[in-house]
Amino acid sequence: MNVLTQPEMLRELNSPIMLAAGFFDGVHIGHQCVLKETISRARETGAQAWALTFNRHPLAVLAPSKAPPLLMTREERLEHLESLGLDGVLMLTFTRKLALQSPEHFVRWLCGEPGQALPGGKLSEVRCGANWRFGSRAAGTPGLLAKYGEFYGFRVIIVPYALYQDEEVSSTRIRFAIQVGDLKNAMGMLGRPYSMRGTVMKGQGLGASLGFATANIQPQSDILPPLGVYATRTLLNGRYYHSLSNFGVCPTVGANRDPILETHLLDYSGGALYNQHIVIDFLCKIREEQRFASTEELVFQIKKDVQSARQISSQSK
Repeated sequence: MNVLTQPEMLRELNSPIMLAAGFFDGVHIGHQCVLKETISRARETGAQAWALTFNRHPLAVLAPSKAPPLLMTREERLEHLESLGLDGVLMLTFTRKLALQSPEHFVRWLCGEPGQALPGGKLSEVRCGANWRFGSRAAGTPGLLAKYGEFYGFRVIIVPYALYQDEEVSSTRIRFAIQVGDLKNAMGMLGRPYSMRGTVMKGQGLGASLGFATANIQPQSDILPPLGVYATRTLLNGRYYHSLSNFGVCPTVGANRDPILETHLLDYSGGALYNQHIVIDFLCKIREEQRFASTEELVFQIKKDVQSARQISSQSK
């Protein structure tokens, strides 16, 4: 998938362009509707399907104290966009200068002056949600974009909100669900399990000494679930493994200052996983993290947790 940062680069493509516009934090089921419709329409007409987004949330520049914590890093967002089958992403760098552009200036910057675009490199369609905004003070609405489209030769399709349990799906709803541990509804709105990812770091080897070797990562996400023990599945080198994860400070065997994610792969028989990149999908919370009176009590509980995790993971296929 191509990633471009300037509109003129997009205009140089020798193909009609269809854009899905949005920030796409979480790439949830509402975003997926916009993106998949764009891709489907592009395939039908021989155009290219692209997403238009920003490298960071506008509020991170305009009002940092009001910027929301994000469900995804920029790299994760690009990875999920690519997985849907887009031809490319136009990821604009959001700056105060960009924020001051009038809606008309923004569209002209995106499309170029009439007649400037190379043959075949014309923007033909833009899809967006009803709440998408552009231009200074967010004055540009999808309706206004459609008016500019009449002049520049593209049409605008407003995609209705996706609903989950009769309410509009939003990144805000998903953030809240994850933070309170409502993983089932977070999964329903995301269209996949909530996940953490990272590079396995070297720990103290305490899990292995108890008979349950773990792959440990330091969470980098803005949005984290409550501390506790979870049934998970772990993606390692293209293969999923049933797994049991503890997200917490390990109070029984030497508390950590900051929470870490320790994951035991139930059916893994390979060697050490240090420096491997893994993705851990959260399926269900099993219990709270707790301090045990002895390591023997801890091992007894972990064995029960493994059984629970295996059963939950098998039901989640």
